[in-house]
Amino acid sequence: MFEKGDPAPNPLEPLCEEEIVRNWANDEILVSILCPTFQHANYIEDSLNGFLGQKTTFRYEIIIRDDCSTDGTRGILEKYQRKYPNIMLAIFETVNRWPNVKALPILLSAAQGKYIAICEGDDYWIDEYKLQKQVEFLENNNSVSLLKTKDLAVENGIVISPLRPGGTRTFMYPSKIKIPEKFACRCYFGDIFLQAVLRTHGVFHTLDDVTAVWRKHSGGVFGGLVDKDIEYINLQRSQTNFWIAQYFYEQGDSRSARRYIIRSLNSIMNANPKDRKVIMVAFYFNNILHSIKDFTKKIILRGFDGNINKPHDII
Repeated sequence: MFEKGDPAPNPLEPLCEEEIVRNWANDEILVSILCPTFQHANYIEDSLNGFLGQKTTFRYEIIIRDDCSTDGTRGILEKYQRKYPNIMLAIFETVNRWPNVKALPILLSAAQGKYIAICEGDDYWIDEYKLQKQVEFLENNNSVSLLKTKDLAVENGIVISPLRPGGTRTFMYPSKIKIPEKFACRCYFGDIFLQAVLRTHGVFHTLDDVTAVWRKHSGGVFGGLVDKDIEYINLQRSQTNFWIAQYFYEQGDSRSARRYIIRSLNSIMNANPKDRKVIMVAFYFNNILHSIKDFTKKIILRGFDGNINKPHDII
């Protein structure tokens, strides 16, 4: 059991390719491990070792996308790919186009597994049976659309939050659930959109096992903002929830669309900028009105009753 203030657990030791393959029952790829990475030279080996330290009775693949890193990440990935040619595939971008091009749709397009597992290049796994436990559970629980585990938050080598409900580094879900690229590329917080889609296909479950580490650091997309830029985070949450609302609107699910547009509005109000009205006008009218006219017009025409948590039927 981990406690706050404990030293961070070590990443797993990697197995050699021959040892990993020896335990596979057949050649069917059951799990695709997807890993987006950028400027993670100081961390990526811990991630890779966590993947390659997995003990499974089934075949898995590792697909990593490097978004044009300049810090030596590519060289590390090339070294591992040469050492594990039957397990690992690295995708190297020549131009960084984030945030307009997101990693998940590209990684998913290359995945062959029955199940998808995700871990970003600055996080790592600490349970050698993580994949085995999750696959066994999902094989026996068809109603589960997203299976998580617990994880740890670590900063500067010290545990700062034990037994957290697992983030994306713990996710596993069936690949038959398709994640629409159109919206996955628009949402700043892709994990929020991913969970919104998965929830419509089944129930979520969390195993009690602590299998992964979230490394909080200034170079992370979220870790560097979490303490000092809550206004920016809330604005991006608003943006993400808006596009989720639009997704459900296009699916004909007005109830879910209404719920997420309320979340979007709540987030933008919680951003607490100096002039909320200016932000709201710029965001909702200048950016959105031109791209999703019908959806926005219904919001404008029917409006709210004055209580942001109790709107009229705006869809």
